[in-house]
Amino acid sequence: MDNIIVTVLVLALVVLAITGMTFSWRKRVARDARFQVVVPGASVVNHSNAPAEFSGLYVATTLAVDPLQRVTLPGLSFRADAHILVSRDGVTIAPRGEKPTFIPAAQILQIHRTQVAIDKAVEKDGLTAISWSAWDTTTQELVEFTSFFRFSIPEVRLACENALTTSFPNATSKEVAS
Repeated sequence: MDNIIVTVLVLALVVLAITGMTFSWRKRVARDARFQVVVPGASVVNHSNAPAEFSGLYVATTLAVDPLQRVTLPGLSFRADAHILVSRDGVTIAPRGEKPTFIPAAQILQIHRTQVAIDKAVEKDGLTAISWSAWDTTTQELVEFTSFFRFSIPEVRLACENALTTSFPNATSKEVAS
């Protein structure tokens, strides 16, 4: 009889935890639904210039003003292996299992290196970060986000950063311009 009571209590706690996680995730998605990746008036192109493509780990996207707050934008919700396409038209981030997200060139604000993202800490300057703006449909203002990437092969990382700094010279930070 005691085993049944313990089993029921454990199952109840598991169901409660899963329900809480589901509720929390849905609340986060609803909160972030106000952000529109492509700002009004910007054109979405599918890289009319031949894009450079790189493979790495998409780590997270956060609000620039609150780097401890992960955002759940369409196509940028989960950490995953990703393809990053870079051309003068913009950047496409395509994590495995998610739809690709295109960020127009005019919205790319900064390319830099960092050591820490919301839930990932690596060696000094081990993450490549792209800061970009999106449209907040609630406040009708631009909001800055930062997307973080980790490359396991140093040559791929340098090639990606070179493509980013070449395509967006006005957005390059001194930390990457090496």
